[in-house]
Amino acid sequence: MGAIKAVRHGQRSTATAQTPGMAREAGVAPETTGSVALWMGFVSTPPGCASGVHHHGDCESGIYILRGRMRFLFGERLERSLDVQPGDFLYIEPGTVHQEVNLSATEPAEFIVARNCGGMLVVNVPDPREGR
Repeated sequence: MGAIKAVRHGQRSTATAQTPGMAREAGVAPETTGSVALWMGFVSTPPGCASGVHHHGDCESGIYILRGRMRFLFGERLERSLDVQPGDFLYIEPGTVHQEVNLSATEPAEFIVARNCGGMLVVNVPDPREGR
């Protein structure tokens, strides 16, 4: 036998790992559904904001852009970038240090994230462009 569980809008968990400059809400996660190998959630970044620099350990990440234009910075010194917009999918390899930048000064960016790990693994790291 199997099961299907719904997590309604007001049931998303904000008690998940966070990074400055973005707000994560867990939808499918151990604390909301009992999942063991999948994390999926809604993320928003305020207008004109850049997230803190971070990575997700050995988890693969898939992202679907719902609203807004974003730039994802990555590379040893965040020297590489990829711009995305609504309707785009994005794949982030495990361990990839990155930063999300909302390119709009007036609108939030919103996206759905799925990871192949049960817990929301976030490792916030120092910005490699500062002081080195």
